[in-house]
Amino acid sequence: VFLFIMASLPSTASSFTPGRSAPAEETIEKLSRWKNRWDGNMIGWHKDDPHRNLIKYGGEIIPSFTAESDDKTCKESTSDFRIFVPLCGKTVDMAFLAQHPSVSQVVGVDGIKKALVAFSEEHPQLEIETGGDSNKVDGDVVERLTGKGIQLLRGDFFDLNEAVTGKFDMILDRASIVAIQPTLREQYVGVLGKLLKPGGSILLMTVDRRSGKEEARKAGPPFSVDEEEVRRLYENLDWVKEVKLVDEYDEFQDQGMEEKFGSQGLDSVYELCFIITAKE
Repeated sequence: VFLFIMASLPSTASSFTPGRSAPAEETIEKLSRWKNRWDGNMIGWHKDDPHRNLIKYGGEIIPSFTAESDDKTCKESTSDFRIFVPLCGKTVDMAFLAQHPSVSQVVGVDGIKKALVAFSEEHPQLEIETGGDSNKVDGDVVERLTGKGIQLLRGDFFDLNEAVTGKFDMILDRASIVAIQPTLREQYVGVLGKLLKPGGSILLMTVDRRSGKEEARKAGPPFSVDEEEVRRLYENLDWVKEVKLVDEYDEFQDQGMEEKFGSQGLDSVYELCFIITAKE
């Protein structure tokens, strides 16, 4: 269920630290909560399959997209299509995309190395190098774990810029924006805008705590980010061409979710999916 996938993602939620010359330590206040969850193996939110909205709408963004990738071998990609996954945790979406023939490279970032090591161990076919000092370069704000068609960055999302990562054709925001504190949303969107190529697209998935007790609707993470908020954040930016709501899914359709959300004081919860397109 979408609402609980995100808990692996917010491990880099923070504010920018000017002048950082090394990856942010996991023990700092803004990361320690998520380090404790990983250390305690409290990560039961992960899914075994790629997100349904990636399968359903990937073809509107990724050239020659199909709903299948080679999950046993890493085919050499002939494309030059790069995808960024912010606050990635160990989402299986990255493996699916890294092995897709239409994708040249996937880059994910997370604040907790254990999440990235777990992903690497679960997908040995990607041959991701997880140990040794070769992953660290003096002056770099991230630690880099590199494999076939993929690079995982261990560091603070808000330290990223084009010089660190390059630019991307697509950004997969699978519950990232709902993980960060609401006061950081404009800053978060600003980072994404610097990393997206002209003409690129963001596939964005959010939680809409649509009705219920006010306290429950404001709770998080995952925080509620409804259509109005998405449009407020993106529509008036000079680099944005279009914000399109393409899907909404009633979470109460899933077994046990009405009871679970109801116990939190919520009457309805929806997953929203948007495609945000940048100007050429």
